[in-house]
Amino acid sequence: MKALATLKNLDSKASKDVVVRNLSRILNIRIIDVDIEQGVIGFLYNNQKAFDQVKKELDRIGHPIQGHTNQFSKKSSCQ
Repeated sequence: MKALATLKNLDSKASKDVVVRNLSRILNIRIIDVDIEQGVIGFLYNNQKAFDQVKKELDRIGHPIQGHTNQFSKKSSCQ
């Protein structure tokens, strides 16, 4: 599945680097894009547990999800 999420406080390269570094540690997700200007991150995830881990980690590091959209795709895979 693919998610596009609007994040709070995603407004600099430093904040982007923190988000990418911390989310890269979570298995079953793959970051597609991080847009600082729009404050949006796109990522692929395998299941709801992986999405919940992303949400929890973003809250923990001060970049909570303010809104998101999910797209279901048969070809999305994080293997």
